[in-house]
Amino acid sequence: MRSLFGLCVLPLALGCSSDKHNDGANAVAGASGSAPISNGAGGSTAGAPSQSGSAGAVVQAGSANAGSANAGSANGGAPTGLAGAGGSAGASAGAANGGGAGATIPATNPFADLVPSAKEVGLLMANRFNKNAIAFSSVKDLPGDGYKVACEWYGALRIAKNTSTQSLLDSLVTKFDPFKADFVAAMKGGQAHVDRYIFGIVPLEIYLQTSKAEYLDMGVQIAKAQGTDQVRHAIDDMFMMTILQVEAYRALKASPKPEEAQARLDFMAPIMVDYLKAQKDNGLFLHNDTQGPVHWGRGNGWFAAGMAEILKDLPSSKPEYATILAGYKKMMAGLLKVQSESGLWYQVLDMPKDSANWVETSGSAMFTYAMIAGVRAGLLDAATYVPPVKSAWAGLRSKISAQGEISDICIGTYFLATPQDYMKLKKLTGDGHGQAPVQWAAAEILR
Repeated sequence: MRSLFGLCVLPLALGCSSDKHNDGANAVAGASGSAPISNGAGGSTAGAPSQSGSAGAVVQAGSANAGSANAGSANGGAPTGLAGAGGSAGASAGAANGGGAGATIPATNPFADLVPSAKEVGLLMANRFNKNAIAFSSVKDLPGDGYKVACEWYGALRIAKNTSTQSLLDSLVTKFDPFKADFVAAMKGGQAHVDRYIFGIVPLEIYLQTSKAEYLDMGVQIAKAQGTDQVRHAIDDMFMMTILQVEAYRALKASPKPEEAQARLDFMAPIMVDYLKAQKDNGLFLHNDTQGPVHWGRGNGWFAAGMAEILKDLPSSKPEYATILAGYKKMMAGLLKVQSESGLWYQVLDMPKDSANWVETSGSAMFTYAMIAGVRAGLLDAATYVPPVKSAWAGLRSKISAQGEISDICIGTYFLATPQDYMKLKKLTGDGHGQAPVQWAAAEILR
């Protein structure tokens, strides 16, 4: 097979593509539902209208009242009556570089009026993930698309943290317990591949929230075992690899051995700079320059989210920082030009007028997360990006059912030859590819 840059990579049968074709078989099993979520913002709960086929519109949160962010329910249902949740969030960008050279971190949360709905959506989706069974009990049995389970677990953990819901955190940690005994051996004993190794983010995030050393060791061993042999120049690598190395950096920074942390970013940053060579003049990326010459939404979403993650922590003094920041800003500006009237982005980003094209939620959620993170870190101009983010958030909410399942998620896919091939791909509901980034976006609003 040929990579994004025309280099030889592993064939699909060996797990070449992070975004593998999955005919709707979710790694996390759960009941499906179709009723749109109620509007819990501003203290009012709208009735859930029935729907046929697509989700009905949900009124966007509008309350900016200051108040304490209630923990809400950790037992499944959508929390209601969230009046007063919101207000001003802390000004910390969570970045080692203070938001980058010349960045002005907003003193208050520019998305404070979205806090009630972010809390409702985040807890609803996190609790859905928490109560659903995982389809495997060891990472030695990790399916090809098992990375989406790790991504959703990470999102749920972030929701637990940013809503101070201890019971949810405790349950998510307990959910990981069956994986502990053989985690490192099973991970290293399988194929050394970005799709597998990303699972290291789960114990790393657990360590960051519990300070239990056993989880640190599990995750760090996997991060340190990841080498340049896993580089394959598929654009989704820029989340799969990046989030593992960034989480390892964060965990080591908070550990008794903080001097080991910087090596994780020193490993990752040059790799991202190399991948950025594939960025096009419009700021976007092709799924693959030779085999998938299409501006596919979710493929671009992985890259956008990865840049947002590393820019939270990469010191601005590092030589790669300016290049990554420039690529990130170029992409964000390019995305504004192809955002649909619904607030979401299309399956094929640059072909909005094609009647076969459709708005796709997983990529849209990743772009929304990346923009929220940039605004909150002072890397993106709030006046320019806050309105599009709010439009995107409203669009995402309109696709979420009362059971916490988002619709219109593209199945996993390998490279395809034409835009029309991507437009014909199946749409899923409740799949982890879409569930995860909605939680990332909600958690970032709540941070």
